Amino acid sequence: MNRFPRFIQQLDNGDIIPDARPQRITSLGAIEQWDAQRSIGNLTAKKMMDRAIELASDHGIGLVALRNANHWMRGGSYGWQAAEKGYIGICWTNSIAVMPPWGSKECRIGTNPLIVAIPSSPITMIDMSMSMFSYGMLEVNRLAGRELPVDGGFDDEGNLTKEPGVIEKNRRILPMGYWKGSGLSIVLDMIATLLSDGASVAEVTQENSDEYGVSQIFIAIEVDKLIDGATRDAKLQRIMDFVTTAERADENVAIRLPGHEFTPAAG
Repeated sequence: MNRFPRFIQQLDNGDIIPDARPQRITSLGAIEQWDAQRSIGNLTAKKMMDRAIELASDHGIGLVALRNANHWMRGGSYGWQAAEKGYIGICWTNSIAVMPPWGSKECRIGTNPLIVAIPSSPITMIDMSMSMFSYGMLEVNRLAGRELPVDGGFDDEGNLTKEPGVIEKNRRILPMGYWKGSGLSIVLDMIATLLSDGASVAEVTQENSDEYGVSQIFIAIEVDKLIDGATRDAKLQRIMDFVTTAERADENVAIRLPGHEFTPAAG
């Protein structure tokens, strides 16, 4: 809901074109390139993952590269969309520059959220920006009057801090894994830009007045073309059991797999 006012503002500004229709530009078997025409972001993203799934059903893997896209709202929805149908779902988007590359004070890279969803039961999924915390999570914690659980950015003196309001003000959010998150942000931007023939973080930041016209990637993989269902389920269950039965650091805190708090096991 906190993104809705910005969505309305972008409609008013003409950044989002509500009656635009995505157009396929190039088809190369399992890979397609589309132009979103600055259509509504979440509706287009759903359609692109649907198309990646269709391609995967024919080829085993499907990849859709999308340019001129808008904010997809909750990116995990599209990974989940694939996993619910038995596919591995992978997607990411670039963004406006809102994070300093490692070693810099100036925002030159995007948080570029990455989603990977696995068709286990329950679904296992990561949905993460390349920063320690998204700006949305900084806002949630600031409004709740909470510190971050770990350092999430830099204060006025360049020291690491857990204060979300200070990080928001300085626009110096900490890359996930320090230099590793910084590097991953850069290569994700490069791949999305090249495959879609779309705008990079640099172009979105320097040429647009707001975050619109971004580049996105949607990948679906049909696991059942490579492994039978019973074997797939047994392998996934062994991985999950091996992880969750590890000795706990805190007896009162269960070991969780990513996304399981949102994906109840199938009955």
